[in-house]
Amino acid sequence: MKQEQDAWEKELDEWTHEKDAFSLDMIEHNANETPFSGGEYLHPRQVLRELEKAMPEDVMVSTDIGNINSIANSYLRFEKPRSFFAAMSFGNCGYAFPTIIGAKMAAPDRPAISYAGDGAWGMSLVETMTCVRHNIPVTAVVFHNRQWGAEKKNQVDFYNRRFVAGELDNQSFAEIARAMGAEGVTVDRLEDVGPTLKAAIDKQMNEGKTTVIEIMCTQELGDPFRRDALSTPVRFLEKYQDYV
Repeated sequence: MKQEQDAWEKELDEWTHEKDAFSLDMIEHNANETPFSGGEYLHPRQVLRELEKAMPEDVMVSTDIGNINSIANSYLRFEKPRSFFAAMSFGNCGYAFPTIIGAKMAAPDRPAISYAGDGAWGMSLVETMTCVRHNIPVTAVVFHNRQWGAEKKNQVDFYNRRFVAGELDNQSFAEIARAMGAEGVTVDRLEDVGPTLKAAIDKQMNEGKTTVIEIMCTQELGDPFRRDALSTPVRFLEKYQDYV
């Protein structure tokens, strides 16, 4: 078992970016762009690795259903039970942030972190004011890649890049968080990911503050939760054979 775990850790260390044709095109495209923050767009896998290294031992994490979240499971490590809250395949977009607020209420002595893409974050970011009003300190990590990544992955895999309603034109989520009375930090340098998370956890646990960490990511796309999401269904009952 240890040999398998070590081999997997080595693979994750070497897997710095997605290697499919669409992602390589997006990496090249994003390399020629500058985020509104003035830094650079980061590879999601490298970001997840840095977040993993900075996680406290007794952390609780909730993940949403975005494309980056679908690969986040490989980078999460827990030492205690009741630590990981995932939406799994239910498709309940916007799940992670309110879930981690509830977890924090149940276990206020434990650090609480949510992961969400910018699409899911748009569905739940107003709960930042809930945290501020009711003194429920949590840390929200938002992967800002300016797209509905899970939907675009399906459109790449099944529709030959014929994109419909996949793009998002967002403002700075860190600025929105500050307007709501929380802390807001934009991260656009890989070396800042770990220290920013540690600082946010310190503020959560010792100052009772909620922090939104907005991470500027490339638009590369990892594997989805389900690769068969839009494949032709198999009809086992004769009366349904004509339904395609």
